[in-house]
Amino acid sequence: MGRGMIILVVGSIVVLGIIQLGMNNQRERIMVISSDYAKEVQAKNTAHSAIQLAMEEINQDESWAPSENAPWVTDVDGAYIELYYDQLSVGATATDPDSIRIYSTAWYGGTGTRGSSEYKSSSSTHTVISTYLKTRLDFIPEAKGALGFGTDNFTFSLGGSATINGNDASGTCPDLPAVTVTTLLDEVKVLAGTSNSSALQSSVDKVDYDPTMTYEPVDELIARLSNQPGVVNVSGNYKGDFGSAADPGIFFVDSYAKLTGGITEGYGIMVIRSGGELELEGALSLAGNFTFNGLIVFENAFDLDGKGTPDLNGSVLIGNTPGDNTVIDVDISGNLSVQYDCTAIEYAKLASANHLKQNRYTRVSTFE
Repeated sequence: MGRGMIILVVGSIVVLGIIQLGMNNQRERIMVISSDYAKEVQAKNTAHSAIQLAMEEINQDESWAPSENAPWVTDVDGAYIELYYDQLSVGATATDPDSIRIYSTAWYGGTGTRGSSEYKSSSSTHTVISTYLKTRLDFIPEAKGALGFGTDNFTFSLGGSATINGNDASGTCPDLPAVTVTTLLDEVKVLAGTSNSSALQSSVDKVDYDPTMTYEPVDELIARLSNQPGVVNVSGNYKGDFGSAADPGIFFVDSYAKLTGGITEGYGIMVIRSGGELELEGALSLAGNFTFNGLIVFENAFDLDGKGTPDLNGSVLIGNTPGDNTVIDVDISGNLSVQYDCTAIEYAKLASANHLKQNRYTRVSTFE
């Protein structure tokens, strides 16, 4: 009886030991599996994170282009990364999207020196292959009229042979009002200040009001552009370049300027603004025939003397910067023509995109 009990006790101990050993082994296997899974997840996450970092690098330097034979090598959250991209196609203009394919591989949790064959062989690894459309951002606001007021602090007079036309000259975009203002009272003001009703032309409304019309996003864009290299400050008797269809520019008129030297056409963005106390400060004199294609902005003043036949194609925007309460006296006369043209606005978008060098990435596909 005693010997049998001893045998049973010893047997129970052995069985319990075997069970415990099995449980320990199972626990160890679970820990190993969990650790491997955590490493795989970390490798996957850092491969995706590296793509976001690569986009920032491209925005900072357009010439940054790691290749398959010379990849970008870095550490992200403790993982070793190798990344490169291929450009699949190039857009027709700077505002059309390019397509690129990014290859990002991450190794995590290995032993040895990062990037060594020893480290890679003992790591969890994950590769992400993503195709993106890369579009250059231009930050040009949508036109709401051939002439738009982003302020209600103005006077208005339209006479002579001057015209404002909201019908799209290209015939590719919907027509807009000739003039768009922010309030109904401003609409009445514009109509009352127009001596000849035929001077306002549009298949929709000659004058319309839009409470969402504002100048605030534009003043930030103008302030940002003014600090960009390559921006042209126009002053005095200006004989320089005024952009081209292939290479539109950004032009600031902060003091009196007169276009001379046979300049007949310009492309891009032209900003005319009041620079201070001098009467002629911020004024642009167009003595001959001159056409500007793009976005024309009058900031805190409407200072344009059109003695010839100046044509402003694209859209014109007038506004006050925050804190500036200057009453903008808008007197449009002579032979000045403001013509809405959505294709001409593309020159402004191209100029802005070329200077700001910021991209939007739209993911098309991802393989893992």
